Amino acid sequence: MRLIYRFYAVAALCIAASAAAWGNVRLHSTIGNHMVIQQNSVFDIHGKADPGENVKVKCSWAKGTMSVKAGEDSLWSVPVNVPEGSFDTQWIEVRGKDRIFLDDVLIGDVWLCSGQSNMEMPMRGFPSQPVANSLPEIMSSATHKNLRLFNVGHKYSYTPLTECSGEWMRPDPSTVPFFSAVAYMFGSRLSDILDVPVGIIVSSYGGSRIESWLSKEVISTLKPEEYLAKADKGYRDPCTLYNAMIVPILKTPVKGVVWLQGESNRKDAEYYAKKLTAMMRLWREDWSSPELPFIICQIAPSPYNGPGELGAARLREAQYEAASADSHAYIVGTSDIGSRKFIHFPMKKTVAERVLASAIVNVYGYEGIPGSGPVFDSVEYTGGKAIVKFRYADRGLTPSDQEIQCFELAGKDGIYHPAKARIGKKDRSTVEVTSEEVPEPCFVRFAFSNWHCINLYNCEGLPAIPFRTDSIEYR
Repeated sequence: MRLIYRFYAVAALCIAASAAAWGNVRLHSTIGNHMVIQQNSVFDIHGKADPGENVKVKCSWAKGTMSVKAGEDSLWSVPVNVPEGSFDTQWIEVRGKDRIFLDDVLIGDVWLCSGQSNMEMPMRGFPSQPVANSLPEIMSSATHKNLRLFNVGHKYSYTPLTECSGEWMRPDPSTVPFFSAVAYMFGSRLSDILDVPVGIIVSSYGGSRIESWLSKEVISTLKPEEYLAKADKGYRDPCTLYNAMIVPILKTPVKGVVWLQGESNRKDAEYYAKKLTAMMRLWREDWSSPELPFIICQIAPSPYNGPGELGAARLREAQYEAASADSHAYIVGTSDIGSRKFIHFPMKKTVAERVLASAIVNVYGYEGIPGSGPVFDSVEYTGGKAIVKFRYADRGLTPSDQEIQCFELAGKDGIYHPAKARIGKKDRSTVEVTSEEVPEPCFVRFAFSNWHCINLYNCEGLPAIPFRTDSIEYR
Protein backbone atom coordinates (compact mmCIF):
# COMPACT_ATOMS: atom_id res chain seq x y z
CA MET A 1 0.00 0.00 0.00
CA ARG A 2 2.88 2.35 0.84
CA LEU A 3 4.40 1.77 -2.62
CA ILE A 4 1.05 2.44 -4.31
CA TYR A 5 0.66 5.65 -2.27
CA ARG A 6 4.11 6.82 -3.29
CA PHE A 7 3.33 6.06 -6.94
CA TYR A 8 0.18 8.17 -6.91
CA ALA A 9 1.89 10.95 -4.97
CA VAL A 10 4.69 11.15 -7.55
CA ALA A 11 2.18 11.03 -10.40
CA ALA A 12 0.19 13.88 -8.83
CA LEU A 13 3.33 15.97 -8.50
CA CYS A 14 4.24 15.31 -12.14
CA ILE A 15 0.75 16.32 -13.30
CA ALA A 16 0.89 19.46 -11.19
CA ALA A 17 4.32 20.36 -12.50
CA SER A 18 3.18 19.80 -16.05
CA ALA A 19 0.14 22.00 -15.54
CA ALA A 20 2.27 24.71 -13.99
CA ALA A 21 4.72 24.60 -16.90
CA TRP A 22 1.87 24.91 -19.39
CA GLY A 23 0.52 27.92 -17.50
CA ASN A 24 3.82 29.78 -17.76
CA VAL A 25 4.26 32.31 -20.52
CA ARG A 26 6.73 30.94 -23.07
CA LEU A 27 8.81 32.37 -25.88
CA HIS A 28 9.27 30.75 -29.27
CA SER A 29 12.52 28.77 -29.52
CA THR A 30 13.96 31.32 -31.97
CA ILE A 31 13.79 33.99 -29.25
CA GLY A 32 16.28 33.62 -26.42
CA ASN A 33 19.49 34.70 -24.81
CA HIS A 34 22.41 35.24 -27.22
CA MET A 35 20.09 35.96 -30.16
CA VAL A 36 20.63 38.51 -32.93
CA ILE A 37 17.62 40.47 -34.20
CA GLN A 38 17.60 41.83 -37.75
CA GLN A 39 18.20 45.57 -37.72
CA ASN A 40 15.72 48.00 -39.32
CA SER A 41 12.94 45.42 -39.24
CA VAL A 42 9.64 44.70 -37.56
CA PHE A 43 10.29 41.80 -35.21
CA ASP A 44 7.46 39.68 -33.79
CA ILE A 45 8.18 38.70 -30.20
CA HIS A 46 5.93 35.68 -29.88
CA GLY A 47 5.22 32.54 -27.91
CA LYS A 48 2.55 30.72 -25.93
CA ALA A 49 0.55 31.31 -22.76
CA ASP A 50 -2.80 30.30 -21.30
CA PRO A 51 -5.70 31.26 -23.60
CA GLY A 52 -6.76 34.78 -22.72
CA GLU A 53 -3.70 35.44 -20.56
CA ASN A 54 -2.48 39.04 -20.67
CA VAL A 55 1.15 39.19 -21.84
CA LYS A 56 3.27 42.33 -21.42
CA VAL A 57 6.47 42.96 -23.36
CA LYS A 58 9.22 45.53 -22.79
CA CYS A 59 12.37 46.01 -24.87
CA SER A 60 15.41 48.07 -23.95
CA TRP A 61 15.39 49.87 -27.30
CA ALA A 62 11.64 50.70 -27.34
CA LYS A 63 9.58 53.05 -25.21
CA GLY A 64 6.76 51.81 -23.02
CA THR A 65 5.18 48.42 -22.45
CA MET A 66 3.27 46.52 -25.12
CA SER A 67 0.38 44.24 -24.15
CA VAL A 68 -1.48 41.43 -25.90
CA LYS A 69 -3.80 38.60 -24.92
CA ALA A 70 -3.03 35.02 -25.85
CA GLY A 71 -5.54 33.58 -28.31
CA GLU A 72 -7.68 30.50 -27.91
CA ASP A 73 -4.82 28.54 -29.50
CA SER A 74 -2.50 29.86 -26.72
CA LEU A 75 -0.43 31.83 -29.27
CA TRP A 76 0.50 35.48 -28.77
CA SER A 77 2.61 37.90 -30.78
CA VAL A 78 3.82 41.48 -30.32
CA PRO A 79 5.40 43.35 -33.29
CA VAL A 80 8.31 45.60 -32.33
CA ASN A 81 10.19 48.10 -34.48
CA VAL A 82 13.92 47.35 -34.46
CA PRO A 83 16.48 50.18 -34.92
CA GLU A 84 19.93 50.26 -36.50
CA GLY A 85 22.28 47.60 -35.27
CA SER A 86 25.01 48.16 -32.71
CA PHE A 87 27.27 46.24 -30.37
CA ASP A 88 25.29 47.42 -27.35
CA THR A 89 23.68 44.52 -25.47
CA GLN A 90 19.89 44.77 -25.34
CA TRP A 91 17.28 43.09 -23.16
CA ILE A 92 13.70 41.85 -23.51
CA GLU A 93 11.26 41.35 -20.62
CA VAL A 94 8.07 39.31 -20.99
CA ARG A 95 5.49 39.09 -18.20
CA GLY A 96 2.45 36.90 -17.94
CA LYS A 97 1.70 34.80 -14.91
CA ASP A 98 5.46 34.68 -14.56
CA ARG A 99 8.45 36.61 -15.96
CA ILE A 100 11.05 35.95 -18.67
CA PHE A 101 14.11 38.18 -18.93
CA LEU A 102 16.59 38.00 -21.81
CA ASP A 103 19.69 40.10 -21.19
CA ASP A 104 22.11 39.09 -23.97
CA VAL A 105 20.34 40.26 -27.11
CA LEU A 106 22.11 41.93 -30.04
CA ILE A 107 20.80 43.87 -33.05
CA GLY A 108 22.54 43.35 -36.38
CA ASP A 109 22.16 41.25 -39.55
CA VAL A 110 20.71 37.74 -39.63
CA TRP A 111 21.38 35.31 -42.49
CA LEU A 112 19.57 32.04 -43.23
CA CYS A 113 21.70 29.17 -44.59
CA SER A 114 19.73 26.27 -46.04
CA GLY A 115 20.03 23.22 -48.29
CA GLN A 116 21.13 19.62 -47.99
CA SER A 117 24.18 17.77 -46.66
CA ASN A 118 26.93 20.01 -48.03
CA MET A 119 25.32 22.90 -46.16
CA GLU A 120 24.63 20.73 -43.13
CA MET A 121 28.16 19.24 -42.98
CA PRO A 122 29.52 20.35 -39.59
CA MET A 123 32.91 21.81 -38.81
CA ARG A 124 34.01 18.45 -37.38
CA GLY A 125 33.10 16.79 -40.70
CA PHE A 126 31.24 13.57 -41.37
CA PRO A 127 32.74 10.16 -40.44
CA SER A 128 35.99 9.77 -42.42
CA GLN A 129 35.06 12.88 -44.43
CA PRO A 130 36.80 15.93 -42.94
CA VAL A 131 36.38 19.64 -43.39
CA ALA A 132 39.78 20.87 -44.54
CA ASN A 133 41.74 22.89 -41.97
CA SER A 134 38.81 23.06 -39.56
CA LEU A 135 40.83 22.69 -36.35
CA PRO A 136 42.32 26.22 -36.32
CA GLU A 137 38.86 27.61 -37.06
CA ILE A 138 37.32 25.69 -34.18
CA MET A 139 40.07 26.60 -31.72
CA SER A 140 39.76 30.32 -32.48
CA SER A 141 35.95 30.36 -32.59
CA ALA A 142 35.46 32.08 -29.22
CA THR A 143 37.15 35.22 -30.57
CA HIS A 144 34.08 35.94 -32.73
CA LYS A 145 32.14 37.61 -29.93
CA ASN A 146 29.74 39.40 -32.25
CA LEU A 147 28.60 36.20 -33.99
CA ARG A 148 25.65 34.10 -32.80
CA LEU A 149 24.45 30.74 -34.13
CA PHE A 150 21.07 28.98 -34.32
CA ASN A 151 20.53 25.50 -35.76
CA VAL A 152 16.96 24.44 -36.60
CA GLY A 153 16.49 20.85 -35.44
CA HIS A 154 15.71 18.17 -38.01
CA LYS A 155 12.01 17.55 -38.44
CA TYR A 156 9.54 17.01 -41.25
CA SER A 157 5.78 17.43 -41.27
CA TYR A 158 2.91 17.08 -43.74
CA THR A 159 1.18 20.11 -42.21
CA PRO A 160 2.64 23.54 -41.33
CA LEU A 161 4.02 23.80 -37.78
CA THR A 162 4.50 26.78 -35.49
CA GLU A 163 7.28 25.32 -33.32
CA CYS A 164 10.80 24.14 -34.04
CA SER A 165 13.69 23.02 -31.87
CA GLY A 166 16.95 24.92 -31.47
CA GLU A 167 18.63 27.61 -29.39
CA TRP A 168 20.91 30.58 -29.95
CA MET A 169 24.56 29.92 -29.08
CA ARG A 170 27.77 31.84 -28.80
CA PRO A 171 30.56 30.29 -30.87
CA ASP A 172 33.23 28.44 -28.92
CA PRO A 173 35.19 25.17 -29.28
CA SER A 174 32.36 23.22 -27.64
CA THR A 175 29.57 24.41 -29.98
CA VAL A 176 31.20 25.17 -33.34
CA PRO A 177 32.27 21.57 -34.19
CA PHE A 178 28.58 20.65 -34.56
CA PHE A 179 27.57 23.70 -36.62
CA SER A 180 27.47 23.95 -40.43
CA ALA A 181 30.98 24.59 -41.73
CA VAL A 182 29.93 26.77 -44.68
CA ALA A 183 27.51 28.77 -42.53
CA TYR A 184 29.91 29.23 -39.61
CA MET A 185 32.89 30.31 -41.69
CA PHE A 186 30.74 32.67 -43.74
CA GLY A 187 29.27 34.17 -40.57
CA SER A 188 32.58 34.49 -38.75
CA ARG A 189 34.14 36.39 -41.64
CA LEU A 190 31.08 38.56 -42.15
CA SER A 191 31.09 39.50 -38.45
CA ASP A 192 34.70 40.65 -38.84
CA ILE A 193 33.74 42.98 -41.70
CA LEU A 194 30.40 44.47 -40.70
CA ASP A 195 29.91 47.19 -38.14
CA VAL A 196 27.11 45.21 -36.49
CA PRO A 197 26.66 41.75 -34.92
CA VAL A 198 25.82 38.80 -37.17
CA GLY A 199 23.37 35.98 -36.53
CA ILE A 200 23.41 32.78 -38.60
CA ILE A 201 20.40 30.47 -38.76
CA VAL A 202 20.93 27.05 -40.36
CA SER A 203 17.92 25.14 -41.61
CA SER A 204 19.23 22.23 -43.66
CA TYR A 205 18.58 18.52 -44.10
CA GLY A 206 21.01 16.09 -45.74
CA GLY A 207 19.58 14.27 -48.75
CA SER A 208 16.65 16.64 -49.14
CA ARG A 209 15.10 17.56 -52.48
CA ILE A 210 14.08 21.10 -53.36
CA GLU A 211 10.42 20.00 -53.41
CA SER A 212 10.66 19.46 -49.66
CA TRP A 213 11.36 23.18 -49.20
CA LEU A 214 8.30 24.31 -51.19
CA SER A 215 4.77 24.97 -49.96
CA LYS A 216 1.69 22.96 -50.86
CA GLU A 217 0.43 25.91 -52.90
CA VAL A 218 3.62 26.07 -54.99
CA ILE A 219 3.66 22.30 -55.56
CA SER A 220 0.09 22.53 -56.85
CA THR A 221 1.29 24.82 -59.66
CA LEU A 222 3.80 22.26 -60.95
CA LYS A 223 3.10 19.54 -63.49
CA PRO A 224 3.19 15.93 -62.22
CA GLU A 225 6.38 15.17 -64.14
CA GLU A 226 8.17 18.18 -62.63
CA TYR A 227 8.39 16.87 -59.08
CA LEU A 228 8.54 13.65 -57.11
CA ALA A 229 5.14 13.27 -55.46
CA LYS A 230 6.28 10.59 -53.02
CA ALA A 231 9.87 9.88 -52.11
CA ASP A 232 11.59 7.04 -50.29
CA LYS A 233 11.77 9.03 -47.04
CA GLY A 234 9.41 11.55 -45.48
CA TYR A 235 11.87 14.41 -45.40
CA ARG A 236 12.23 14.10 -49.20
CA ASP A 237 8.48 14.38 -49.80
CA PRO A 238 7.10 17.70 -51.08
CA CYS A 239 6.50 20.44 -48.49
CA THR A 240 7.65 18.46 -45.45
CA LEU A 241 10.73 20.53 -44.62
CA TYR A 242 9.07 23.78 -45.55
CA ASN A 243 6.30 22.95 -43.09
CA ALA A 244 8.61 21.95 -40.24
CA MET A 245 11.83 23.93 -40.74
CA ILE A 246 10.86 27.12 -42.60
CA VAL A 247 7.32 28.02 -41.49
CA PRO A 248 8.29 28.07 -37.77
CA ILE A 249 11.04 30.66 -38.39
CA LEU A 250 9.09 33.00 -40.66
CA LYS A 251 8.62 35.54 -37.85
CA THR A 252 12.40 35.93 -37.67
CA PRO A 253 13.43 38.63 -40.19
CA VAL A 254 16.58 37.84 -42.20
CA LYS A 255 18.99 39.89 -44.29
CA GLY A 256 19.56 37.20 -46.92
CA VAL A 257 19.66 33.51 -47.78
CA VAL A 258 22.57 31.23 -48.69
CA TRP A 259 21.35 28.15 -50.59
CA LEU A 260 23.48 25.02 -51.13
CA GLN A 261 21.35 22.17 -52.47
CA GLY A 262 20.80 20.20 -55.65
CA GLU A 263 22.62 16.88 -55.56
CA SER A 264 19.33 15.08 -54.83
CA ASN A 265 17.66 16.74 -57.82
CA ARG A 266 20.27 16.03 -60.48
CA LYS A 267 18.17 13.28 -62.12
CA ASP A 268 15.38 15.75 -62.88
CA ALA A 269 17.60 18.79 -63.42
CA GLU A 270 15.58 20.04 -66.39
CA TYR A 271 12.90 21.21 -63.92
CA TYR A 272 15.19 22.55 -61.22
CA ALA A 273 15.45 26.17 -62.41
CA LYS A 274 11.67 26.50 -62.33
CA LYS A 275 11.48 25.11 -58.79
CA LEU A 276 14.37 27.21 -57.51
CA THR A 277 12.75 30.33 -58.96
CA ALA A 278 9.47 29.35 -57.31
CA MET A 279 11.21 28.78 -53.97
CA MET A 280 12.88 32.19 -54.04
CA ARG A 281 9.55 33.83 -54.85
CA LEU A 282 7.79 31.89 -52.08
CA TRP A 283 10.31 32.70 -49.37
CA ARG A 284 10.35 36.37 -50.33
CA GLU A 285 6.56 36.46 -50.02
CA ASP A 286 6.69 34.63 -46.70
CA TRP A 287 9.24 37.05 -45.26
CA SER A 288 7.48 40.07 -46.84
CA SER A 289 10.81 40.94 -48.42
CA PRO A 290 10.45 41.18 -52.22
CA GLU A 291 14.17 41.93 -52.70
CA LEU A 292 15.48 39.28 -50.29
CA PRO A 293 18.94 38.30 -51.62
CA PHE A 294 19.69 34.67 -52.45
CA ILE A 295 23.29 33.51 -52.83
CA ILE A 296 23.16 30.23 -54.77
CA CYS A 297 26.14 27.89 -54.38
CA GLN A 298 26.58 25.51 -57.31
CA ILE A 299 26.96 21.84 -56.43
CA ALA A 300 30.59 20.73 -56.57
CA PRO A 301 31.98 18.24 -59.12
CA SER A 302 31.77 14.53 -58.33
CA PRO A 303 31.79 11.41 -60.57
CA TYR A 304 28.32 10.40 -59.37
CA ASN A 305 27.11 7.53 -61.60
CA GLY A 306 29.92 7.59 -64.14
CA PRO A 307 31.11 9.56 -67.17
CA GLY A 308 27.96 9.05 -69.23
CA GLU A 309 25.62 10.81 -66.82
CA LEU A 310 25.30 14.60 -67.04
CA GLY A 311 22.76 15.21 -64.26
CA ALA A 312 25.10 17.27 -62.11
CA ALA A 313 26.19 19.36 -65.11
CA ARG A 314 22.58 20.09 -65.98
CA LEU A 315 21.84 20.89 -62.34
CA ARG A 316 24.63 23.49 -62.22
CA GLU A 317 23.27 24.94 -65.45
CA ALA A 318 19.80 25.19 -63.89
CA GLN A 319 21.21 26.90 -60.79
CA TYR A 320 22.92 29.50 -62.96
CA GLU A 321 19.82 29.92 -65.12
CA ALA A 322 17.64 30.68 -62.09
CA ALA A 323 20.19 33.02 -60.50
CA SER A 324 20.97 34.94 -63.70
CA ALA A 325 17.27 35.54 -64.37
CA ASP A 326 16.74 37.01 -60.89
CA SER A 327 17.97 40.53 -60.11
CA HIS A 328 18.50 39.65 -56.44
CA ALA A 329 20.09 36.21 -56.80
CA TYR A 330 23.80 35.54 -57.19
CA ILE A 331 25.81 32.48 -58.20
CA VAL A 332 28.88 31.05 -56.43
CA GLY A 333 31.13 28.69 -58.40
CA THR A 334 32.59 25.48 -56.99
CA SER A 335 33.93 23.74 -60.11
CA ASP A 336 37.52 23.69 -58.87
CA ILE A 337 36.98 22.15 -55.42
CA GLY A 338 35.06 18.90 -55.88
CA SER A 339 36.10 15.53 -54.49
CA ARG A 340 36.57 12.46 -56.67
CA LYS A 341 35.58 10.11 -53.84
CA PHE A 342 32.99 12.06 -51.83
CA ILE A 343 30.00 14.24 -52.64
CA HIS A 344 30.86 16.04 -49.38
CA PHE A 345 33.84 18.02 -50.60
CA PRO A 346 36.25 19.12 -47.82
CA MET A 347 36.93 22.67 -49.09
CA LYS A 348 34.08 24.32 -47.20
CA LYS A 349 36.22 27.32 -46.24
CA THR A 350 36.66 28.19 -49.91
CA VAL A 351 32.90 28.16 -50.49
CA ALA A 352 32.32 30.30 -47.39
CA GLU A 353 34.81 32.90 -48.58
CA ARG A 354 33.19 33.03 -52.04
CA VAL A 355 29.77 33.44 -50.45
CA LEU A 356 31.25 36.27 -48.38
CA ALA A 357 32.65 37.95 -51.52
CA SER A 358 29.24 37.74 -53.17
CA ALA A 359 27.51 39.13 -50.08
CA ILE A 360 29.77 42.10 -49.49
CA VAL A 361 29.68 43.14 -53.17
CA ASN A 362 26.12 42.30 -54.19
CA VAL A 363 24.27 42.83 -50.91
CA TYR A 364 26.39 45.33 -48.96
CA GLY A 365 27.68 47.32 -51.93
CA TYR A 366 31.41 47.10 -51.33
CA GLU A 367 33.55 47.95 -54.35
CA GLY A 368 36.98 46.89 -55.53
CA ILE A 369 36.36 43.18 -56.14
CA PRO A 370 33.99 41.34 -58.51
CA GLY A 371 30.87 39.76 -57.11
CA SER A 372 31.30 36.62 -59.23
CA GLY A 373 33.80 34.45 -61.00
CA PRO A 374 34.14 34.78 -64.81
CA VAL A 375 30.82 34.26 -66.60
CA PHE A 376 30.35 33.46 -70.31
CA ASP A 377 29.48 36.58 -72.27
CA SER A 378 29.82 35.76 -75.99
CA VAL A 379 31.66 33.60 -78.52
CA GLU A 380 33.07 34.29 -81.97
CA TYR A 381 33.96 31.45 -84.34
CA THR A 382 36.76 32.50 -86.67
CA GLY A 383 39.80 30.93 -88.29
CA GLY A 384 39.03 27.46 -86.94
CA LYS A 385 38.85 28.61 -83.34
CA ALA A 386 36.28 29.77 -80.80
CA ILE A 387 37.11 33.04 -79.05
CA VAL A 388 35.13 33.06 -75.80
CA LYS A 389 34.54 36.37 -74.01
CA PHE A 390 33.95 36.47 -70.24
CA ARG A 391 32.40 39.00 -67.89
CA TYR A 392 33.76 39.64 -64.37
CA ALA A 393 37.29 39.52 -65.75
CA ASP A 394 38.11 43.21 -66.06
CA ARG A 395 41.70 42.69 -64.94
CA GLY A 396 42.17 39.60 -67.08
CA LEU A 397 41.80 35.87 -66.70
CA THR A 398 44.38 33.56 -65.12
CA PRO A 399 46.56 31.56 -65.46
CA SER A 400 48.10 33.07 -68.57
CA ASP A 401 51.15 30.80 -68.59
CA GLN A 402 49.45 27.43 -69.02
CA GLU A 403 46.72 25.64 -70.91
CA ILE A 404 43.18 26.08 -69.65
CA GLN A 405 41.40 22.82 -68.83
CA CYS A 406 37.85 21.56 -69.40
CA PHE A 407 36.98 23.20 -72.75
CA GLU A 408 35.34 21.20 -75.56
CA LEU A 409 34.34 22.02 -79.11
CA ALA A 410 31.71 20.57 -81.45
CA GLY A 411 30.93 21.04 -85.15
CA LYS A 412 27.56 20.91 -86.87
CA ASP A 413 27.16 17.28 -85.78
CA GLY A 414 27.00 18.36 -82.12
CA ILE A 415 29.63 15.82 -81.06
CA TYR A 416 32.06 17.32 -78.58
CA HIS A 417 35.81 16.74 -78.52
CA PRO A 418 38.43 17.81 -75.96
CA ALA A 419 39.96 21.14 -76.92
CA LYS A 420 43.07 23.16 -76.23
CA ALA A 421 42.54 26.56 -74.71
CA ARG A 422 44.66 29.55 -73.75
CA ILE A 423 43.92 33.04 -72.53
CA GLY A 424 43.92 35.59 -75.37
CA LYS A 425 47.03 37.73 -75.77
CA LYS A 426 45.27 40.85 -77.04
CA ASP A 427 42.17 40.61 -74.88
CA ARG A 428 42.89 38.86 -71.58
CA SER A 429 39.19 38.55 -70.79
CA THR A 430 38.93 35.99 -73.62
CA VAL A 431 39.93 32.36 -74.08
CA GLU A 432 40.93 31.01 -77.49
CA VAL A 433 39.76 27.41 -77.99
CA THR A 434 40.88 25.01 -80.76
CA SER A 435 40.67 21.31 -81.58
CA GLU A 436 42.27 19.40 -84.47
CA GLU A 437 39.19 17.17 -84.55
CA VAL A 438 36.86 20.16 -85.01
CA PRO A 439 38.23 22.34 -87.84
CA GLU A 440 34.98 24.33 -88.09
CA PRO A 441 33.60 24.73 -84.57
CA CYS A 442 29.95 25.61 -84.07
CA PHE A 443 29.54 25.01 -80.36
CA VAL A 444 31.73 25.35 -77.27
CA ARG A 445 31.26 24.21 -73.72
CA PHE A 446 33.26 24.53 -70.53
CA ALA A 447 33.21 22.15 -67.53
CA PHE A 448 29.91 20.67 -68.70
CA SER A 449 30.39 17.33 -66.97
CA ASN A 450 29.68 15.79 -63.59
CA TRP A 451 33.34 15.49 -62.66
CA HIS A 452 36.01 18.03 -63.52
CA CYS A 453 38.54 20.34 -61.91
CA ILE A 454 38.82 23.67 -63.67
CA ASN A 455 41.78 26.06 -63.59
CA LEU A 456 40.25 29.26 -65.01
CA TYR A 457 39.92 32.25 -62.66
CA ASN A 458 39.77 36.00 -62.63
CA CYS A 459 42.59 37.94 -60.96
CA GLU A 460 40.76 37.83 -57.63
CA GLY A 461 40.82 34.02 -57.64
CA LEU A 462 37.13 33.39 -58.26
CA PRO A 463 36.48 30.40 -60.57
CA ALA A 464 34.79 30.55 -63.96
CA ILE A 465 31.17 29.35 -64.12
CA PRO A 466 30.48 26.30 -66.38
CA PHE A 467 28.52 26.95 -69.57
CA ARG A 468 27.60 25.57 -72.99
CA THR A 469 26.40 27.26 -76.18
CA ASP A 470 24.35 24.41 -77.65
CA SER A 471 20.68 23.69 -76.93
CA ILE A 472 20.88 19.90 -76.86
CA GLU A 473 18.35 18.31 -74.50
CA TYR A 474 20.47 16.01 -72.38
CA ARG A 475 18.40 13.47 -70.47
